Amino acid sequence: MNALKHTIKKFIYGTLPYYFMKGYKPDSPYLKYYEYIKEHGYSRHLYEFKDEYTNMSVNVQKDEKKGLYYVQQEKKRLYFRKSTPPKKIQKYYKALTMEQDRRSPHHYFDSAKDVTGKVFVDVGCAEGYSSLEVVEEAKHIYLFEQDEQWLEAIRATFEPWQDKVTIVQKYVSDHNSSKEQTLDDFFNNQTNEHLFLKMDIEGAERYALTGCKNLFQNCQKLDFAICTYHLRDDEEIISAFLNKHNCTYINQKGFFRHKIRSVVMRGSKN
Repeated sequence: MNALKHTIKKFIYGTLPYYFMKGYKPDSPYLKYYEYIKEHGYSRHLYEFKDEYTNMSVNVQKDEKKGLYYVQQEKKRLYFRKSTPPKKIQKYYKALTMEQDRRSPHHYFDSAKDVTGKVFVDVGCAEGYSSLEVVEEAKHIYLFEQDEQWLEAIRATFEPWQDKVTIVQKYVSDHNSSKEQTLDDFFNNQTNEHLFLKMDIEGAERYALTGCKNLFQNCQKLDFAICTYHLRDDEEIISAFLNKHNCTYINQKGFFRHKIRSVVMRGSKN
């Protein structure tokens, strides 16, 4: 059954679009993706370098005192939810590192130095992978996460940096409530700071942006990396918002989650 599914996906996502593209748009930069699937088979994470991660060894260890599993990430511990078994953590960690490879359209920054001296705002931080990458470089980090299961792991991960990491148990949205928070209100008195705003919140990016219009207007220095692949019209809506606020950005496109699309918009407010 798995072999049959593999063959069907290879045909649907590779062979068919490859010959269609080759016949009608032979100069398309995306032709290489379909050719790769046609030759090598389908992969949800389709990058030419994916095999580097498929065969990567991931050592999952357990912190007996905390009762949590973790992966050592450059001498720092990245903890995971208590409910996640080691084998799933290995697979999950490989996907995380692959997505944040600088060759991937999903990466948020080119190096940790991009965040040096800035306030990193991690909206939809989940396990906190990206924040852990830049924790030594950032001036301060704000982690927005509502899921209590992730919060236990996040607190364990950032325990060594309690003085420069603030965890906010709220959703970032376009209004304030007991569970929701606008960035306009949260950073109302910090418009002189140089902020780096990262958003990856399952299609709620448009609402979060609506709740930080004043921030984009008044913040003196603002960098961003905003996901644009969750909803069909994300690219259109988010680019319109950025254009309205005179932002300069690059639209990182590539094959991601079954199709070629806009994945992340990265840039800064002029």
